[in-house]
Amino acid sequence: MKKVTTGLASRDGVSFELGKVLGQGIAFGTIAGRRSAAQAAAIRQARNEKVHEHFDLTWKEFCPKHLRMSGTQADTFIRLLEEFGPHYFEHTQSVRISADTYRLVAPFIQDKALYVEGEMLELNSANVQKVAQSVRGSRKALMPPAEPAPPEPAATPAPSDRLAALDRSVTEIVAEFREAAKARREVKPSLLYESELRGTLSRLRAELKLVGLEIGVV
Repeated sequence: MKKVTTGLASRDGVSFELGKVLGQGIAFGTIAGRRSAAQAAAIRQARNEKVHEHFDLTWKEFCPKHLRMSGTQADTFIRLLEEFGPHYFEHTQSVRISADTYRLVAPFIQDKALYVEGEMLELNSANVQKVAQSVRGSRKALMPPAEPAPPEPAATPAPSDRLAALDRSVTEIVAEFREAAKARREVKPSLLYESELRGTLSRLRAELKLVGLEIGVV
């Protein structure tokens, strides 16, 4: 593998060897979609040590020019290394799976094979997808039922709507009193009924008078 030892200088005249910072023996050629753990570690070291500043470049400018990859790709390799460790790159060299799928099957990988319920499975795409699907199904079965969303608070009615509703209530109350009076005329009521009717009407009058005084309309 070709060594990257190109000597370069920053704007301040600081001599700098790209190969030493990125790791001896690491060649950054065309992007094949896969990187080794050593390469990912070297990319992370370059970002942590702000190598791009030696060249008067931003990280996004430095990556395509010196690493032959975009800044987003470089950040992705670093994130995978930090989340899964160096074994991720070894396990996924020949098995093309997403990071989400690897996250599901990682606990079942040992010695470059999948171990599920005492059974050893070859680490290939078919088996990985099978195990991932099983894990997804188990998680779904064990997942507690979602709590119902709290009801949305009722909107405060506009003043005109409130008065319209109040007017309808008055009409309904008056109709109820008329029905009660009609029943009183048609059937001789008991003394208790007479007393309750008079008492309810008196209470309504008193309450309405009190409300009128409170709001200043009486």
